[in-house]
Amino acid sequence: MVKLKFIIRTGVLVLRISENKVRYYKRVGHLLKGSPNLEKRWVKEKERFSAYAVNYVENNKVLDEFKAIYWKLIQEHPELTAKQVADYYKQQYSNPAAQPQEKVSAWSVDEYKNSVEKYLETVILREKAKQGCNYEIYYKLLTRCRADIPYFDSMPFSTIDYNKMVGLAYMFARKKSYKHMTKAFRALLGRAHKDKDVMFNLAQIGTFCFSDYNPDRYDVSERHPDVLSDEQLRAFLNLNVEYITPSYKDREKVELYYDFCIFMFHTFFAPCDVIKVKRKDITKKETLLVKRKKTHRTVEVPITPVVRSIIDKYKGMSKFGYIFPIMDDEQEKNHSTKDYTYKKFREHLNIWLKEIGEELGTDFDLYAYVFRHTAITVAINNGLPISYIANAAGASVEMIQLHYYNGECAKNREMLTSVFMMAGV
Repeated sequence: MVKLKFIIRTGVLVLRISENKVRYYKRVGHLLKGSPNLEKRWVKEKERFSAYAVNYVENNKVLDEFKAIYWKLIQEHPELTAKQVADYYKQQYSNPAAQPQEKVSAWSVDEYKNSVEKYLETVILREKAKQGCNYEIYYKLLTRCRADIPYFDSMPFSTIDYNKMVGLAYMFARKKSYKHMTKAFRALLGRAHKDKDVMFNLAQIGTFCFSDYNPDRYDVSERHPDVLSDEQLRAFLNLNVEYITPSYKDREKVELYYDFCIFMFHTFFAPCDVIKVKRKDITKKETLLVKRKKTHRTVEVPITPVVRSIIDKYKGMSKFGYIFPIMDDEQEKNHSTKDYTYKKFREHLNIWLKEIGEELGTDFDLYAYVFRHTAITVAINNGLPISYIANAAGASVEMIQLHYYNGECAKNREMLTSVFMMAGV
């Protein structure tokens, strides 16, 4: 098969057209703007100019278009040899703009800049052009995506976020080769992130990682989140902080742990959001407006009287503006581990909560995230619209229905029984 690759040969940038050991070269230096420094600014592995090169955007685009002409020819006429490909545009190769527009239409940036399918096709063709090409895994990914993902042919990069990634992981996990497919899809996103022409940035998916998704849990129909029952929640909200967990001598820390959990319950926040919320996030409408760390989605929740009392209690205790006096930005710089302070606090908090769970009689080890689960479940069971809860919690309606909603609560069963009994009256 004929392959294409930009290389520097005797100090000149050329397109190498090769087949086995046969080589032909097309000069492209005369097409470039600004005479970029090939020795310092050419990235051999990516076959592109680095961002430090002069006119790197225009020159990279010129190279892509030049290469696209020959790729189009190779795809349409696979019977041609390397010599025939090299000679095909012999009279006019030096000016790719002079080629008929249809010869590069399949490689138009406008077609693949926001289309996952089109970009995946482009990556496959680009991989085939490389020495020792590795396009098979991307080809399998394309086949798998077309078969498993509904409306994949119209999936835009701009809609890919944390929740979308969870949904994709759910689809991949239903069949074999989960790890291979997810690794390939993540590699595709990495390419898209680095490609300046593509409308995608890895920040869109937040902290999502395929390796953290357990494919054995894709069937969520029989799984419910860990939540506190009405009695357990009522007992926790009415605990006397002075007397709980007597083994803890530092009662101020116990009070901090307790207020932290109450804050989570009243805001839908995850622990990583609570610990980093600041006073500047308080709006004039008496709401908290923050961007969730996990999904990068902006959420706004009302400040209840309980939350207000907690905010006032710890006012002025953090010199960095945090509501809770836990994070220390100066100390954080001394740790090589990312979010070291938060991770240590969460570890100690969950140890404390395990004791609280024993006092409440939970059938699972109580942990911080349970208060977010419980808050969402309580809101749903009391009739709040799921769409509103999804926005306030920074999740999608589908995610809440699949992972958070505990539809088997006693209150719902009693209401359903009452509806059936009234049907015959």
